[in-house]
Order: sequence, then C-alpha cells, then structure tokens
Amino acid sequence: MFYGSYITSPKMYSLFYTVCSCAALMTMLSGTLFALVSAGVLGMWVGMEVNFLGAVCFMSGVYVEEGESVMKYLIVQVVGSCFLLLSFLMLVYHQFPFMVEVFIILGLCMKLGIFPFHFWVASVMSSLSWFSCFVVSVIQKVAPLWLLSNLMLSQSLVGGMEMLAVLTSLVGCLGGLGMLNYRALMGYSSLVHLGFLVILCLAGLNLFWSYLLIYGILNCGLMFGLWSLGIYCYSDLLQDGGYLDYIKLWWVSLYFFSLAGIPPFTGIFLKVYFLVNCWTFAPLGCILCFASSAVSMYFYFSVLMEMLIHWGKSVQMGWNWEWDSGVSSVVFSSVFINLIISYPVFLLSGM
Repeated sequence: MFYGSYITSPKMYSLFYTVCSCAALMTMLSGTLFALVSAGVLGMWVGMEVNFLGAVCFMSGVYVEEGESVMKYLIVQVVGSCFLLLSFLMLVYHQFPFMVEVFIILGLCMKLGIFPFHFWVASVMSSLSWFSCFVVSVIQKVAPLWLLSNLMLSQSLVGGMEMLAVLTSLVGCLGGLGMLNYRALMGYSSLVHLGFLVILCLAGLNLFWSYLLIYGILNCGLMFGLWSLGIYCYSDLLQDGGYLDYIKLWWVSLYFFSLAGIPPFTGIFLKVYFLVNCWTFAPLGCILCFASSAVSMYFYFSVLMEMLIHWGKSVQMGWNWEWDSGVSSVVFSSVFINLIISYPVFLLSGM
C-alpha cells in the first residue's frame, strides 16, 4: 500500500501543480482586466492587488532560487502597494493633497522598477522560469502603466518622470553589458524599453498600448524559443546539441535583431513609433533614450555572436534534414513575427 501511494504521488502532485498554476494565471489576468475597467482609484488598486497575488502564486516554482526571487518580488510589490493605497486614501478623503502625486509616483516606480528602484528587476528575473520572466517584464507592466497614463501630473512632475525614464533606460543599457545570465539580460533589456514606455505614457493617453503589444509579442517569441532550447545562460550554449537545436537557435537569434531595432525586422517599429509620437513632447528624452538603445545593441549583438559561433558547429555535424513539429513552430513563429509582419507594422508606426 505504501509503495503504491509512493508511485502515484508524483502524478497527483503534477496534476495539483498544473491546476493551481492555471488558477493563478486566470486570477492574474482577471485582476489586470478589473484594474483596466475600474471607474475609481480604489477599484483600480484592488485589481492591481488581485493581479499581483495571482502573479506571485504563478511565479512560485519548485526550486529554491525561484522561491528567493519571488520573495524579493513580493517585498518590493507590497511596499509599492502601500504607497499607492496611502495616496488613494488621501485622494478620497482629501487629506494631504500635496503628497498624493508624490506617493503615487513612488508606488508606481517601485512596482515598475523605474530608477532609482530598478535594483530588483534583474535580481528577480535571473532565477525565474522563462514564462515567469515574461510575466514580470510584460504582463505586470500593464496596470501600472495604464494608471500612469491616466494621471494628470503637474508640469514639474512630468519633467521629473521624464528624467527618471531616461535614467532607467541608461541603467538598463549599462547593466546588460557583459551579462552572461540571459534572464538577467532580459531584465536589463526590459528596463531600457521601460524608459520608452514611461515617456509614451506621459506624452499621451493610450500611446503606450501599441508599443507594449509589439514588445510583448517579441518577448514572448524570444522567451518561448529559449525555453524550448533549454538556454538560460552562456554555459548552456557550450553543451553540444543536435543539428535541429542549432537550426532553432539560429531562428531564435532573429528576435535579438528585432529588440535591437535593426531594419527590416519588426523591432524597428518600436523606435519609429516612439520617435514619431514623442519628439515634439520630449526631444531631449528621445535623444537620450535612443542613445541608451544604441548602447544596448552591444549586448544584443554579443549574445548573437555567441549563438552564431555555436551554431557554426552544426556545419561539422553534417546536413540532416529530419524535421519535427518543435522546429516548425519555432521557425514559423520567428519568421512571422520578425519578418512577415515587419513591413505593415512599420507603415502603421507613422500614422
């Protein structure tokens, strides 16, 4: 009896873990939706907290490193939520009105990882799974950025937020230099794009949606490809793989061209869209953000060189034309996202 229960327990645990993950994912998405459709600030705060609790439950993995990263994320997000709640209560009850905007900005900076509260982003993402990294870098930005785009900030605070956005991009591009942990590298990459998103939020309501959508699609494709290859850091590239693995690695590397903003890949849309919509609003911020993006190209191309060097090993292994569904999905998604939709999306960026 004991032996039989021991055999079935891993299956039961796997089923329980899958059901809990699906429930946490639905909670996270429903919280984001509730925050977007809420008519009041307290309702928006409740939606953000539901989204946050679902994200924490979903990100909790089976390894100690994942638990440590989730704990760091939990502490930072709770502190940011406290600042937001205090600001909303002061707004509702008309107490300390001069502190409302400051507290909201502090709370959003902590939740998003805007400078000087950027320190947790790479540290948290460095030990998470790839899908959890996608949650932190894309999904968890939706509700706070929506709140930021709806704020009626004073001119001085708008200038301060523009400066913080530029510093966030600069910190992201400098922090990614020489980074061998690709999850932490994507964390610094998200900081670079976060600076662009913040300025778009300040320039006008809803301007950040198109940028965030394309950035999310690129991130999703890249992280799915790296997850399918089992690549998390530079040492994983040193392991010899089959010819099909190197084929997938080649196509996955196209996402780095897109994130670097190299034409004719889809990522050029992000740069053109940002320049068209924000040049008249913040010309100096545009110049500095573009400078940080140019520096970030260095660590994108360093990863590309590492991948291409190891992909060259496949030449010595002979040509094997066996195909499977995994390779087909990676190749099709990479071609479609990086090449096929690049031209129409580029044309739409100037509208």
